[in-house]
Amino acid sequence: MAKPTETKPIEPVIEEPQDADDTQDTPIPPPAEPVDPLTLMTELAKRTQANFENYRKQTEKRIEDIRQFASKDCIMQLLPIIDNFKLAIDTAKNKPSPETTDLLHGIELIYTQLHELLENNNVKPIETVGQKFNPHLHEALMKTPSDLPENTIIEEFQRGYIMHDRVIRTARVKISSGKK
Repeated sequence: MAKPTETKPIEPVIEEPQDADDTQDTPIPPPAEPVDPLTLMTELAKRTQANFENYRKQTEKRIEDIRQFASKDCIMQLLPIIDNFKLAIDTAKNKPSPETTDLLHGIELIYTQLHELLENNNVKPIETVGQKFNPHLHEALMKTPSDLPENTIIEEFQRGYIMHDRVIRTARVKISSGKK
C-alpha cells in the first residue's frame, strides 16, 4: 500500500511595493474635483423622473393595446356565424321563391347589423377578388389557370378581417396561375 502524501499549505504571493523610481513611468491622475451633493441629487432626480415617464408611457400603450383587442375573442367567435349568414343569403338568392323573400330580407337585416357591430369595433373585411395575392392577408387554397395575371385573386372562399390594422383572420382565396 502506498503512503498518503503529505500536502503543504500554499502560501499567498505577496508583491513587494515598487521603488519610487518605477512609478514615474505611469502618470498619476489628478485628484477629482469635489462634487456638490446637491448636483448629484438633482441629476438623480432628473434620471428617476425620466425613467418614470418612460414607464408611464409604456404602461399606457399596453393598456391601450389590451383595450383595443379585449373584444377580439368574442369577435372571432362571431365570424363563423357571419359566414353562415352570408351562405344563407347566397343560397336564398340562387333559389328565389315567394316564400323565402321575406325570410331573406330578415336575414339580410341581421347580416347588416352584424357588419355594423364589426365596424363599431374597428373590424374591416379584407378586399380580395381582383386584388394581388398578399400572403400576410390571404391564404391561397387553390391555384388555377385563367386570363388574369399570375397571383391575382379569382375567388374568395372565406372572408378575412383586419382589426385595428392587424389581421385577425386571413382570407381564403383561389388565385390565378396565369394564362394557359
